Amino acid sequence: MPALIRTGLTIVLCGGLLLACRRPAPAVESRDPRTPLPLGPEAQDAVLTEMRTMLGSLNGVLTALAQADPEAMRRAAAASGLATAADPALEKVLPQEFLRMGTATHQQFDSLALVIGAGAPGDTVIARLGRLTGACVACHATYRLSRQ
Repeated sequence: MPALIRTGLTIVLCGGLLLACRRPAPAVESRDPRTPLPLGPEAQDAVLTEMRTMLGSLNGVLTALAQADPEAMRRAAAASGLATAADPALEKVLPQEFLRMGTATHQQFDSLALVIGAGAPGDTVIARLGRLTGACVACHATYRLSRQ
């Protein structure tokens, strides 16, 4: 075997041994002051899916508002109403305050869909979107997801 190949193999093997023998890094305490929500993978995926649905609804309302399409705005808002809330099994693993904030946010989407359906003007829709996104900001400022 040529010397260059032997040297390369030796370097690769030594590097592999060093990686295999290293000690795990000590746990680092998070500096994030938000309340952690330790969830298993399925629960975390469900919460994240619900948040993405709400973000999609906000985008849909804004896009339809710019196109002056009230029916599309109403549909987009309704897509994140209380009827679309995540699996009730999450109620067993999420704190009551988090659930209260989430329920209130879903209700705001329902209310938005109703006022849009009743012919609310654009400035009313925008004001309600401001309150809705304020609820999102408050929740994200309070909580962070973490793995169990």
